[in-house]
Amino acid sequence: MGTLKLRIVQTMNQRYIKRATRTWTLAALSTVPALLPQPNSAPIWYGQVPALIQASGSLDQVGLQQMPLGPTDRVVVRNGHFFTVGADLQPNSADDKRIRLFGVSLALSANFPSKTDGEALATRLAKLGVNIVRLHAIDQPARQGNVYPAGILVDASQPDLDSGATKALKQFISQLRRHGIYVDLNLHVNHTFPAERGDFIPSQSKPLQIFDADMVRWQKQYVQNLLSALDLRNAPNLALVEVDNESTLIDNWQEDRLPTLVAGRYRDELAREWTKYEQTHHLQSIPLPLKRSDLKSSDANDAARFFVQLDQRYISEIASAVRSVAGPDVPVSGTQIIHSGRWKHGGFANFDVNRDANYIDAHFYIDHYWFPHRQWDWSDWRISNSWLGDAFENTLLNVAFARAENKPFVVSEFNQPWPNRQASDLLPVVTQFAVSQDWDGLILYSYSHDRNWETATPSDFSLKGDWTKLAQFAQCARYFRGILPGTTLPKTVISLTLDNRITAALNNISGNLGSYLSKHFGVAPSIAETRQIQVGDSEKFDIQSLRSPQTSSYLFYDARARQIIFGSSYAAGISGYLPVNQATRSSVLDLTLGQRSSGFATAFVTSLDGNELQRSKRLLLSLPGFAMGKVSAGPQRLESTDLPATWWTIRPETGNLPSANLYQVPGPLQMERIPATIVLHVPNKRVTVHALGVDGSSISQLPVHTDGKSLTFSVNAEGQPFATNYDIAIQP
Repeated sequence: MGTLKLRIVQTMNQRYIKRATRTWTLAALSTVPALLPQPNSAPIWYGQVPALIQASGSLDQVGLQQMPLGPTDRVVVRNGHFFTVGADLQPNSADDKRIRLFGVSLALSANFPSKTDGEALATRLAKLGVNIVRLHAIDQPARQGNVYPAGILVDASQPDLDSGATKALKQFISQLRRHGIYVDLNLHVNHTFPAERGDFIPSQSKPLQIFDADMVRWQKQYVQNLLSALDLRNAPNLALVEVDNESTLIDNWQEDRLPTLVAGRYRDELAREWTKYEQTHHLQSIPLPLKRSDLKSSDANDAARFFVQLDQRYISEIASAVRSVAGPDVPVSGTQIIHSGRWKHGGFANFDVNRDANYIDAHFYIDHYWFPHRQWDWSDWRISNSWLGDAFENTLLNVAFARAENKPFVVSEFNQPWPNRQASDLLPVVTQFAVSQDWDGLILYSYSHDRNWETATPSDFSLKGDWTKLAQFAQCARYFRGILPGTTLPKTVISLTLDNRITAALNNISGNLGSYLSKHFGVAPSIAETRQIQVGDSEKFDIQSLRSPQTSSYLFYDARARQIIFGSSYAAGISGYLPVNQATRSSVLDLTLGQRSSGFATAFVTSLDGNELQRSKRLLLSLPGFAMGKVSAGPQRLESTDLPATWWTIRPETGNLPSANLYQVPGPLQMERIPATIVLHVPNKRVTVHALGVDGSSISQLPVHTDGKSLTFSVNAEGQPFATNYDIAIQP
């Protein structure tokens, strides 16, 4: 395994600082990418994306009408899901209505737009189908170099709020509310307490903020100040609150990082807590057990329970502070059960950590950036250019086992960031999986890290300018938020004992939930392809598969063919490496790639009128390719690096830097054209198919062949207009 270090840095241009990160040894990272195929070296057929500063092709086609949020829209937890309270304003009553949340994160200065920009941004997000915005990493001083406001604090020492930043954020939250968009307020993400006495403070203070009494008091006061200043007491537009981002003592302990992170007087304070725990539980005295790998089994068991108890206490105290201001029913999560991706952390013990949280969340990434020399150096980055299916069990399927029984479940961060050339797989596949698992929220990380709203080219994790994902976003929002009947899988509850969960920490599970269950309990991760997974608590290990109505959802992962076939009665999707001139089938959809295709594609067709595909009168098809910026020689290219593994980057056009800067992608954007023949096996009498422009308007009506039982049309062929989205109107 790699050498892990928790640290945070700020890039030279004051960009984020996203999370407490880990640096890995090259040997640990080289194993997976070496197995991946190289990007196709054959010429790619590109089309130019118009430089329109608005959202994508399916904007006005998905039929999502969002009204301003009022008292009836307040979100509460009921029966393991989110509901709105309805006209009687009372939770758990007959007029409650189920709701799912689909949205994006904003980070740092992006949370503080001007009044004009805030209105434009709220309008844009609403058109994309966003109904929640995650306000992430606001807990830092407002002045960051020449950027203001970039946080909400006056300074790092006191929980006092900057008046200008508070005004801007409050105004933006109100603008979101008027456009039908909730907020997810993140509390501790980025704040690093000052080292007033010369003691070592880790980046973002993690995990000291969990047990240090002064830091906990500071956070409680910050919570009260923040919620009050933003006028979020019993606010109908405050849907979610997250206490702490990706940080627990038990995670750091199982990964042997506490000896590095806890030093000086903080180690003394933690030792005093340990002594009290020993006395309360009548344990034989041993020194503070910071390093798991040095402990004998019985001592390690006691130590794990000690750290879980401290984590529980912290989450409980901060959650209580939130509810004392925001109201007793506000949905609160503690910290993520797992983070999956290039690195992993978390485990089953985090279910115990989140005991007093009334909803659960998790994070996962496909092909997260790796920075081989300096973390978050946007001019020296690498990706493996991997496909979602390359680590299917360890990423998407693994997340299914992070859901607690009878609590709502949200994936509050996920992405497959640009310039991964297979990123068209992310939104449709994850959305279908979330529908079948009956999850309650999906929040893409992120929309933006800064206030450069008018960019028409990609930048880091951001959705703005990432036209591959923009072409699919509103379509996926419509499908996920629809809560369509007969689309959830039958439920399986995997019950673990406290001893089971603690033992997993002793074994350093590090977020690998699915593989751990497979190894120790014989539960294959692939069960999540056909069963809705929840993890329960019991006095003995148990698996209970419940009977439920028949589902129409399906997901077939073919590792050998490297394809994912997915959908339901209301959607059909195909993603992966597909043969040219040979049809691939998913329910009613046949996709045949043309000769000039690169051999990878994601096609997704959904119903827009709420009817099943076989009876729908209006369908939407998305088929975007990967996108690149444009330099003098043509579209940018992923190139292999000189590292001893298959790592990829974009070389700069000029200069000697290792990579082209991901915040300075030149335009206009060039997108891979995917020539294909589409067959939809649906009854019809008359059909019209319109290729859509990036503003959602028709740019061309395409010729269609129909025989009453199916319809056939070609897209992106020679002589046809370049498009990524298609509006299909059917007269049955």
